[in-house]
Amino acid sequence: MENARKAWFIMQKDLRCEKRYLVWTVVYAVYMAVMIGMAVRGQMEAPEYVSPVTDGMFLLLIPMLGFYFSRRSFKYLSEDSYTQMLAYFRALPISDHVIISYRLLQMFIAFSINGIVFFGIMFWTAEPMRSGMSLAGYAAFALTWIGYGLAISGPYMYFELANHGKAYFRSTLILFGGAIAAAVVIKICGGNMLLYSIEAGARWKLLSPLMWGMLAAAAASLTVFTRLTRLKLRSRDLV
Repeated sequence: MENARKAWFIMQKDLRCEKRYLVWTVVYAVYMAVMIGMAVRGQMEAPEYVSPVTDGMFLLLIPMLGFYFSRRSFKYLSEDSYTQMLAYFRALPISDHVIISYRLLQMFIAFSINGIVFFGIMFWTAEPMRSGMSLAGYAAFALTWIGYGLAISGPYMYFELANHGKAYFRSTLILFGGAIAAAVVIKICGGNMLLYSIEAGARWKLLSPLMWGMLAAAAASLTVFTRLTRLKLRSRDLV
């Protein structure tokens, strides 16, 4: 409880100092919702044309909903800003438990705000989805992809806090490459993750096994990578 309180205090300080970046975070979420919503509409209007593009967009971009713009995120490569942050926290001193709690809090707040903006606007942009799904079905669809985003956020958190800026950048490229490869493999197999997740939400609504499976995967991923990150932070050289 004490760790959560300290993490929230740090989070509040971030929110006060990064107000203008937060505005741009929301603007970017709106932009992504409109662009991806148009792609989803095209896919639903021509479901016989199985394209890896929509799958690739979702696999690549949904995890980005777990981030918000900040000076630190823009400078991580040129100034190794995440390492500087860890060194500052260690000098205060702030425990590794608080750092992990702070990072998880960032993630959940970002997904809450960006998720509402992104999926809210996309619901109106992708008209065939709006007319063909109930609100409960669409909520299941959104939670399915948020579960996926949270699951991938586990490795992102580990790479962010366990590496220097350049290594984090290389790790991010590997995750991007994995998402693109997964979209291509799904296409080769004749599948489409987007349409399948829409169908599962429309059919099962909040009882969707796909949704609950993704949320379980998210819980497992965050549990494993939280422990791995904490172990890495204990021994990491911040010089």
